[in-house]
Amino acid sequence: MRFRIQERYTADDRMFLIVEIIITFICMFIPLILFLVDGEIKPSISAYVDMENSHVYGLLFGIAGMTFLLNGALYFKVENDEKRMPQLKSLPTLSDSVYNKKQMGKWYNIVFGISLFGIAIFHYDKPISQYFHLAFALLFFVGSAVVIFFLHDPEDTWKSRILALISIIVLGIAFFSNGSLISLFWAETIALIIIAIHYILESYRICLDF
Repeated sequence: MRFRIQERYTADDRMFLIVEIIITFICMFIPLILFLVDGEIKPSISAYVDMENSHVYGLLFGIAGMTFLLNGALYFKVENDEKRMPQLKSLPTLSDSVYNKKQMGKWYNIVFGISLFGIAIFHYDKPISQYFHLAFALLFFVGSAVVIFFLHDPEDTWKSRILALISIIVLGIAFFSNGSLISLFWAETIALIIIAIHYILESYRICLDF
């Protein structure tokens, strides 16, 4: 696999690209890893917290949460670099849409990282705890769909908005049908794959060869 940086996206394009790719693989493979470790498909991804090897569940969500936090930290680093060196912000390859997305990225990546920790910490089926779990899950999945719908490269507008709508629809069907039409596990898996596709598109924009 060969990467060639096409345009300036952050103060450290290669690090940003690596983090984006890690997020992509985590989102795509969390459901598969949990299934392989446990040996069965549970009603939801959250239900794997009760499996025998529950430490794997905590590990995966911990890695995912820290990766999103790292991504947010990179955005803050870029902002500080551009305050010290204003000429970076005016580079011809840096479009307004990309810069605005960076301004928002520092916050939503941190929020998503914290949300993943909340999903892992609070049990999905215990009194009181379940409400915190649901709140963090909604923040992550619905928040991701909102970000994909509104914050994307202009060249990916129709792709991103269709993906965001699919994510919301499948999650809504699973939730309101109580898993009778599609289980929450599959809805969450689809949503995670869509989040991964979003980051693939983000990474592709800073690569010439991918």
